[in-house]
Amino acid sequence: MCGLAGIILKQQTRKDSEIDRIKKSFEIILKQANTRGGHATGFALIDKNGDYVLCKRDKDAYKFFTDNEVIQSIDLTYDNITCLMGHTRYATLGSPSINSNNHPIRTGNTIGTHNGSIHNHKELFHKYNMTRFAQVDSEAIFRLYEESDNAKDFADNKLPKVRGRVAIVWADLEFPDYVYVVKANNPFEIGFVPSLNIYVYGSTREIIDSAFRGKYEPINIKPNTMIRINTKTLQIRSKNITITKPIETKNSFYNPKIGAYQKTSPRFVPRFSFSDQQKLFTKYKTQDGSIIRKIK
Repeated sequence: MCGLAGIILKQQTRKDSEIDRIKKSFEIILKQANTRGGHATGFALIDKNGDYVLCKRDKDAYKFFTDNEVIQSIDLTYDNITCLMGHTRYATLGSPSINSNNHPIRTGNTIGTHNGSIHNHKELFHKYNMTRFAQVDSEAIFRLYEESDNAKDFADNKLPKVRGRVAIVWADLEFPDYVYVVKANNPFEIGFVPSLNIYVYGSTREIIDSAFRGKYEPINIKPNTMIRINTKTLQIRSKNITITKPIETKNSFYNPKIGAYQKTSPRFVPRFSFSDQQKLFTKYKTQDGSIIRKIK
């Protein structure tokens, strides 16, 4: 569905030349991630104090990096930055022209990116009485994290309620020393670059190779795993997680190229019997809260 691409930095003093190399490498991997989705591109810079820069546009990654505001934003990368969190979007729900639908998504103190699709996002918003600010299904994940007491509560009690395909990267601005990753049932690759003391990640190995081929040590993260990276030490802690698989129907199929389910007939309009229509319109509520009723 989308492309994840980013760099997680150890907190240390860095030369300007090293910062420039990291910025250039981030641009390269984000452009490579464009093969997984060119409807929108975005990134977040997060520093060790919990301050952040969030920049996203409804442009593919190549046009994205010709935007002067984007260039100015990426140039804000400095010593204290702990994460460059990037995303290229393949839009399946929610127009890219509405920027709140694009990634990274901010929900309170949480900034995150998601590759996949959440089939029960409406149910989750209703179940946990969460306010919705965008159309995109990915928002449900990061709202759930905000509703959780902590990362453990999220992993043990909220995440298992999610039905769909999931690979996510996020940061909690209240605890900015940490970067979190969940590799559930969608692809995710990560490696360590010794020369820069950083982790580089992407939805595919090709994304990482585009900037660091032969210069990084691959790290194997098994499916259904959550990891927490401490940017002070680069220590990784892992935890097993569970997620509810999406329901496959005869009108849908899993497309591994985008990491999501697609309908076999996207323009198909189902037919309803007259009795079905009566029930449908009797219960249907409009956006202003009124109910559409059948005319007798």
